[in-house]
Amino acid sequence: MSILNELNNDQRKAAEKIEGPLLILAGAGSGKTRTVTYRIAYMVLEKGISPYKILAVTFTNKAAKEMRERVGKLIGLEAKKVMVSTFHSFGVRLLRTYATKLGYDSNFNIYDGDDQKKLIGRLMKEMVITNKQLTPSIVVSRISKYKEAGEEPSDIAKEVYNTDTRIVAALYEKYAEELIKNNAMDFADLLINTNKLLDDSDVLEKIQARYEYIMVDEYQDTNNIQYQIVTKIANKHKNICVVGDEDQSIYGFRGANIKNILDFEKEYSDAMVVKLE
Repeated sequence: MSILNELNNDQRKAAEKIEGPLLILAGAGSGKTRTVTYRIAYMVLEKGISPYKILAVTFTNKAAKEMRERVGKLIGLEAKKVMVSTFHSFGVRLLRTYATKLGYDSNFNIYDGDDQKKLIGRLMKEMVITNKQLTPSIVVSRISKYKEAGEEPSDIAKEVYNTDTRIVAALYEKYAEELIKNNAMDFADLLINTNKLLDDSDVLEKIQARYEYIMVDEYQDTNNIQYQIVTKIANKHKNICVVGDEDQSIYGFRGANIKNILDFEKEYSDAMVVKLE
């Protein structure tokens, strides 16, 4: 008896589609997490796919933990071999292995929000910036947005028409220099540098060989960098399953690009689309 007998017809249709691109459109309460976890269990228990070959990426530690636990209940200890991770955690693993290719030591530091604000605060004092409208929090937020949009300090300086943005561009430049000097990355760098690593053909080949099956939860919340990371890894085998709700994107403030989910069928013309009700 198949493990998928516990799913409804639409859920089962999605879980059975293993090879090739798959778009699962699922709103709240439609059983999407159940479908994805049963899909992983089906791949391992019934299709004989090595759990080491599966990469499942989501946005929050809570969602990753829940998925790991659910898969564990279905396939036991084999679940530990499936890479269920947030984008950032996946990036850290990759960067710890290959950081030297980008000029960092493998024991690089990761700056959280407090570290970033402290560094920006120090730089503002050194540069004697007294603009009351620019607090360290605001500057950090703006720099993160620029980074996630792929904009360098020099790009911003060219576009600048107001004093505030000129100041932020100058701080961004100094901030980037300080991070490198301190062998450190912030959260935006973890994704940016993971994406850069995947431009190295040796690294990309190894990652593509390791992860033949990719799943991405909340695909409507991916930004351009996350989209590029997933697309590069999936490019060889094209076994990519994305799950999302085209009507809901909660990460617009982080540069989420709703086009990623809306254009999935254009990008993968042979994609199967399953809507969970």
